[in-house]
Amino acid sequence: MDCYEYEKNQISVGPWGGQGGTMFDDGLNTTIRQMVIGHGPGIDSIQTEYDREGSSVWSGKHGGVGGAKVDKIKLDFPHEYLTTVSGYYGSIKSGDTIFILSLTLQTNKQKYGPFGTNQGTYFSFPTTGGMIVGFHGSSGWYLDSIGVYLKPLKKPYPCKVRFADFSGTRDTSSTSEGDPNHKLVSFPSSTTTVGGSMSYGPWGGNGGTAFDDGVYTGVRQLNLTRTSGIVSMKVLYDRDGRSIWGYKNGGTGAVKSDKIVFDFPFEVLTHITGYMGSLMYMGPKVIKSLTFHTTKKTYGPYGDEQGIPFSSNLREGRIVGFFGRNGWYIDCIGVHVVEGKVCTPQPSKDVAVGLNNGGTAMVYARSWANKLSPPKIGWNEEAPYGVIKESAPQGPGPWGGDGGRVWDDGVFCGIKQIYMTRGDYINSIQIEYDRNGQSVWSVRHGAAGEAIHQIILDYPHEIVTCVSGYYSSMVRDEGHKVIRSLTIYTSRGKYGPFGEEIGTFFTSAVTEGKVVGFHGRSSLYLDAIGVHMQHWLGEQKTGKSIMSKIFREPRYIY
Repeated sequence: MDCYEYEKNQISVGPWGGQGGTMFDDGLNTTIRQMVIGHGPGIDSIQTEYDREGSSVWSGKHGGVGGAKVDKIKLDFPHEYLTTVSGYYGSIKSGDTIFILSLTLQTNKQKYGPFGTNQGTYFSFPTTGGMIVGFHGSSGWYLDSIGVYLKPLKKPYPCKVRFADFSGTRDTSSTSEGDPNHKLVSFPSSTTTVGGSMSYGPWGGNGGTAFDDGVYTGVRQLNLTRTSGIVSMKVLYDRDGRSIWGYKNGGTGAVKSDKIVFDFPFEVLTHITGYMGSLMYMGPKVIKSLTFHTTKKTYGPYGDEQGIPFSSNLREGRIVGFFGRNGWYIDCIGVHVVEGKVCTPQPSKDVAVGLNNGGTAMVYARSWANKLSPPKIGWNEEAPYGVIKESAPQGPGPWGGDGGRVWDDGVFCGIKQIYMTRGDYINSIQIEYDRNGQSVWSVRHGAAGEAIHQIILDYPHEIVTCVSGYYSSMVRDEGHKVIRSLTIYTSRGKYGPFGEEIGTFFTSAVTEGKVVGFHGRSSLYLDAIGVHMQHWLGEQKTGKSIMSKIFREPRYIY
């Protein structure tokens, strides 16, 4: 007989699959003796014979009565035990119920399967130095979803076993129960998803309902709420330079909130660590603590570091999405990862990022010079590459709050177009300037919003003469002032107001002239804005014509 014994700790992983059917949970057992799988195009049912301290215990039949074929997998108990379950889930026809389509079983001696059809989304529950001692999931007419309980194996003689801690994977030959590093972590299980990303996890309990934010370019911000566990999480993602909020996953009633803002794309989230456990005796497992690791620093821990530790255990890659289960708390959590070496953008040799009277001199890329549509640039991509623009002394303003990052577009010949996004506040502004007959786009200052306003000027016959608006504190953060409304005045008329005229009024109309550049501050919103003015000298002022107002109405697109 193989010599092994069992630790007291166990880990629940999954389930994967659809959200239909009735939940089942076979609980913890000593090991598995055999499995009966009914299948056809997909997995119709499973039934398991467990060993529980020397006694044979059969589970109920999880699934329906269909299945053109039934396979019995009888293990060489007690010498053979189940280590890995993998397979596919999806629907037979587009729009049909999602359930488990295929299962493959791997033991310490051989592989059984695949049973069913290998199509859909791949999943896997790999273990290292552990064994599967129970199943959970949901079932109805089919096996809708499946997850596993794992127990680590501990050899009574010195042997090398792979463990994971927060600093990575290491080898150890010690078997002392007093060694605090003897913790089995639910090692990453991988799922092939859209865009070549891999899925790691989830780790935690099997309560609540499944959620999946999907796959993006990166992570910009995380909002957490917590008590004795992580109550909720909401993520601001980046998708090709645009900000997209995921849903708020989890419950309410937290006593503490945390906002973690990353300097994306110069700072990239690479992996997470944390703890999972029960909040009460014999209660369901939830996520109790989370720590976020980036290319620059570590954020956290947020929550109580008690229970079973886990880690996505990946240093070369970037997290591009979260998934898991949620109810009153975040029950379990996993990550979508694009694997490979992370290279954050750095300013090239022909880029200046110097301070200009307290502000950063903005730069632009040569490749943008003749583009007539706004480039997709992230809200804090101030200086990834480009050439130097002339700097100029700060003009009127900026008006607004003191949050966000300083930016300064510099001085140009004129303004051709203004591209603005907003929600409850002004989220961003991006400007097409004219420089000696060439179109030059600024980067986008701020983040994407729900509504888009595109103001197209009849340049050079129409020029911007004044900017006014309102700024106020945000409802959820009274100390954070942002731009609430903007109105653009030109030599031919008025555009706006865009947004609600609430808060403190401001205007650039101190002296007459034309606006030839913008500066300000931005983050997830347009925090502050100011203008560079070219004041009129002699006969340079463009006269206002009544006929031009009649025949040349301002053009702007909502």
